[in-house]
Amino acid sequence: MSTTSAPFVIGLRQLPYYDSLKTPEALAGWLQQRLEEGLCEFDHSDLAKDQEVLLGRAIQQLPGSSARQLKLDMGVGVVPARQNDDRFGAKYYDTRPEYLDEVVDRVLKQLGLEQLHTLMLMRPDPLMDVEATGQALDAIIASGRAYRIGVANFLPAQWRHLQSAMQTPLACQQMEMSVARSQMLFDGLWDSLLRDNMSGLAGSPLWGGRIFENQLGQVLRAMAETHQVSPAGIALAWLHTIPGQPRAVVGTLRPERLQTLAGDAGLTLSRQEWFALLEAVRAYRVP
Repeated sequence: MSTTSAPFVIGLRQLPYYDSLKTPEALAGWLQQRLEEGLCEFDHSDLAKDQEVLLGRAIQQLPGSSARQLKLDMGVGVVPARQNDDRFGAKYYDTRPEYLDEVVDRVLKQLGLEQLHTLMLMRPDPLMDVEATGQALDAIIASGRAYRIGVANFLPAQWRHLQSAMQTPLACQQMEMSVARSQMLFDGLWDSLLRDNMSGLAGSPLWGGRIFENQLGQVLRAMAETHQVSPAGIALAWLHTIPGQPRAVVGTLRPERLQTLAGDAGLTLSRQEWFALLEAVRAYRVP
């Protein structure tokens, strides 16, 4: 599988809310258009099973050359309450080897794919048998069912504990990260990622649209006018400017929005602009 990176990852969580994408034919056309634009990596971690069926049928309608370009990332290890039919009905974590194997095999079969791009443990599991889980993840890589392994929302001690039980290097961590959520740049978490040769995936890079409000929104719009890009493009450029360049996981599926973000990609802000945005969201001077 090619390691060439798209400018950002497209999260498919909002798929159920797009009426225009509710048939395999429509979704296949949408996927084909994204691939032609160079947007080839998708995160389907939160899809319900019926949406997974829809995605699989859409992929089956793509030409073989297009299907081979797709990079599907999948988060595992969190079982939603809606999937728990015991008397407690609790959301829980599951990182047992048999569960990981079952989920990976089911998803690959459902989507008609031979390999996931990234298999990601979505939460540190306090009941994890680290040795068993590490060996299971290595076996998934060795079998070719996933190209790389990542984690999400782990602390350094947690991912290093897991890494100690694995032969496969952990490739990445996904976390909520944006100009409005930047604490990892100051508490050592981001430095730990870079030191351990892991890349970062920035979830909620636009903070659900709230970054466009108040003083931060005003500064984003002013910079957007200066650079002739969208305000959202400035927000992603704020991430792109950070050494190590975390890649955004964007939530919109609107073609025009994705095309705009792709056109804005690659912009790097000046040091002064980067800190001006940080001050705007904090509403006080950088110490």
